[in-house]
Amino acid sequence: MHGSDSATGPGKINLAEAAVGEVLDSLGTFRVRWWAPVLLGTIMLFDSWDSIAIAYVMPSLVKEWGLGPATSGTLISSGYIGQFLGAMLLGSLAERFGRLPVFTVSVGIMGALALACAFAPNYEILFAIRLVQGLAIGGAIPVAISYVNELAPTQTRGRYFAIYQWLSMAGYAVASLASTVVIPELGWRWLFGLGAMPLVLMPLVLLTLPESPRWLARIGRIDAARAALAKLGGTLGVVPAGDAAPTEIGPKIRPTELFAPALRRRTLVIISIWFLTYFANFGLTTWIPTIYTKVFNVPVADALLYAALPAVLFLVAIPVAGLFMDSKGRRPVAIIGAAAAGVALITLTQYKPSEIGLLVALIATGQVGSSVAAFVIWPYTAESYPTHVRAIGLGVCSSVARGASMLTPVFVGVILQMGASIDLVFGVFGIFAFAVVLLWRFATVETARIRLETL
Repeated sequence: MHGSDSATGPGKINLAEAAVGEVLDSLGTFRVRWWAPVLLGTIMLFDSWDSIAIAYVMPSLVKEWGLGPATSGTLISSGYIGQFLGAMLLGSLAERFGRLPVFTVSVGIMGALALACAFAPNYEILFAIRLVQGLAIGGAIPVAISYVNELAPTQTRGRYFAIYQWLSMAGYAVASLASTVVIPELGWRWLFGLGAMPLVLMPLVLLTLPESPRWLARIGRIDAARAALAKLGGTLGVVPAGDAAPTEIGPKIRPTELFAPALRRRTLVIISIWFLTYFANFGLTTWIPTIYTKVFNVPVADALLYAALPAVLFLVAIPVAGLFMDSKGRRPVAIIGAAAAGVALITLTQYKPSEIGLLVALIATGQVGSSVAAFVIWPYTAESYPTHVRAIGLGVCSSVARGASMLTPVFVGVILQMGASIDLVFGVFGIFAFAVVLLWRFATVETARIRLETL
């Protein structure tokens, strides 16, 4: 799948970027090896928190505002509509103006609107706020992941990304667990308001981290790349001239470049994996608390605890997946996760356990398996595109995931509204999981331990 893409792609190595990559691979400083993924991961924990908080707030909103299943689905989808647009738009801006400026603005907007959600008086206003907040949430994710992958050491890129992603995706588990205390004791508005915490952390990013030296080298700003590496504790030697004429900002990159002949096949394959994976993953994550209460008649307090279990288990799965991604590769980890999800979900269509423990175990397996597959697709996508289209590639793929996330709540909401069997929901998610297995097995190649500038 990875061949010679273009004069500016992986078929022709940018010598300045290659020199930067060598320096980054040699650095053992705390700021590179630990601080960058930990700080950005902690900030993005609240991105996940903001994204998923609506799922745990929804049972309260249904009761307080009298929302039906279809209306609930559109409210859940509102944030993903914004994320769909934001991921693509801000990914393009990050290619042009740099990773950190776009990330900083996105996080600032995200945090401010988390506070606004806490004061929303009704469905209509909350829908509008979530829609706009989604722009920032969706934009921050691909930019942060581009930055983290561009600093990561080649041989341990999977583990390095796992540090960031463990913290980032911990927001799902933390929000799940917090909801069991915050909502009963303080009310649902506090769960939204606590999502503003990144506003406190962003000054640390500006003080301690530089712009991506890979991005600076790619647009020919060698002196700026040298200064960025110095801030990280490294020294860039003499770089051969002629790779790129220095410019203050990057060239305009359109999403259509991802579909140029040399990139088209990999883009179509990756986009398909993203859509299928996230349709099932977000469907389970956002609707499981409501499915427990509405379909299986589980009390709200118990439903929140059961829904929190997969998020906690996933926090154990991420470090394990990160270790195996480097030693065994990205593809085996993703295939195992998707296959486990498919088996569990198809089983649920054929067998409804009378014991709540077994029911929760099957649902949790479906969620954790699909979450592992969703975890792997992020670094794999970052590694599949060269630096000059990495952020926009992640942005477009993330937009596809958000598109799936918009469709899933409506799909499940309509099924529940019609009174149709929940087997239909689990069956569709299970089939999609097995389709993901086939795509990973037959349409992708491994990217582990390969230098970014050569992919």
